[in-house]
Amino acid sequence: MFVINLDKDKYLYSRKKSKNKLKKTGERRLVLEDSVIRFLSQELRSILRKVDAGVMRTVEEIRLRANKPLMMQNCYGDWFVGKDGSLTQAKENLYVVEQGEILKTLELMSENSVYAFQEEIKNGFITLRGGHRIGITGRAVLDGNNVKNIKDISGMNIRLAREIPGCAAKVMEYILKGTKDVYNTLIISPPQCGKTTMLRDIARSISDGMDELGFKGLKVGIVDERSEIAACYKGVPQNKVGVRTDVLDGCPKSVGLAMMIRSMSPQVIVTDEIGCQGDRDALMRVLNAGVKIITSAHGYNISEFKSRQEILSLIDARIFERYIVLSSSDGPGTLEEVVDGLTMKVMYRRG
Repeated sequence: MFVINLDKDKYLYSRKKSKNKLKKTGERRLVLEDSVIRFLSQELRSILRKVDAGVMRTVEEIRLRANKPLMMQNCYGDWFVGKDGSLTQAKENLYVVEQGEILKTLELMSENSVYAFQEEIKNGFITLRGGHRIGITGRAVLDGNNVKNIKDISGMNIRLAREIPGCAAKVMEYILKGTKDVYNTLIISPPQCGKTTMLRDIARSISDGMDELGFKGLKVGIVDERSEIAACYKGVPQNKVGVRTDVLDGCPKSVGLAMMIRSMSPQVIVTDEIGCQGDRDALMRVLNAGVKIITSAHGYNISEFKSRQEILSLIDARIFERYIVLSSSDGPGTLEEVVDGLTMKVMYRRG
C-alpha cells in the first residue's frame, strides 16, 4: 500500500512539474512574441512562429546575416533554422535571410524612426522593451576616429534577455559581509556563461535585501555602459534590479562611476566588463569614496586572468576581496570557484 501511494505521489508530482513547465513555456512564447517577434519582418515572423515553443524557451540568440541562413543559439550550441521552423545542423532546406528583411526589422524595432535611435546605432546596438539587446553590423561611417553612424545594415544579433531571480543565491553567502556590508567582488567567466545574469541578480539581492540571511538591503548604483544589466528602455530599467537601485544607462564607466557617486550617494556600485585601460583608476576612485564595487570581467580562471597586464594591476592592488569564477559546465552560471582576494586562498571549488 505504501509503495502504491509513493508511486501515485511521484506521478502527481511529475504531472505538476510538466504543467509548470508547459505554463512557463507558454509564458516565454508570449513574452517573446510581444517584445521581439512582432518587431521582425513579416517573413521572419512567419518562420519563427513555426519553431517549437519548447525550443524557443531555450533560445539565447537569433542571428540574421544577409544572404545567409537564419540561425539560433542555445546552451547546446548554434543551429540553422529550416524553412519548416525546425532547428538543424544539416545544410539543406534552410531559411536564408535577405538584407531587405534585416532593414525592415530595424525599421520596425526603431518604431519607424531609425533617426531617433541614431545614438544607440552608432554604438553598434539598440535595446528593445524587455531588455533584449540587438547587435548591429554594416558599413561604419566615420567622423575622424569616431563612428558617426552604421549604414547598409547587413547583420543583426538578437540577444534575448532572460532574468533568473535567485540564480545568485549560492554566491551571496560569499559576497555579503555581515548584515550591513558587502565584499568588493569580481565575477570572472568566459562569454555566455551567465555573468551578467548573475551580476543582475546580485544587484537585486543587495538592493532588496535577503531576509533569510538577515540582510536588510543597501543603496545600489548600476553604471550600465552596454545596457545589459538593467536593460533600460527610454531610461526605465526593464529588468528587476531592486527597489533601492539607481541606473546610469549607456554611460562609459570612466565617467559614469564618478557621476553615480556624486549624484546618488550609493553604498554599492555594480558595473560590467572591466579590463580596459583606465578601469583601475576609475575603480580606485570608487573605493576611495568609501563605496563598495561589484563587477565582472572575461576570463576562464584566476591563472589565465593574471596573465593579462591590465588586470594584474587590479590583483596586485588588492582591490577585490572576492573572486567568483563561473563556467557553463552544468549550464550557464555554474559556480566553479570562490577565491579570497586578500589571501588568494580558495574558499570554494566545484567537485
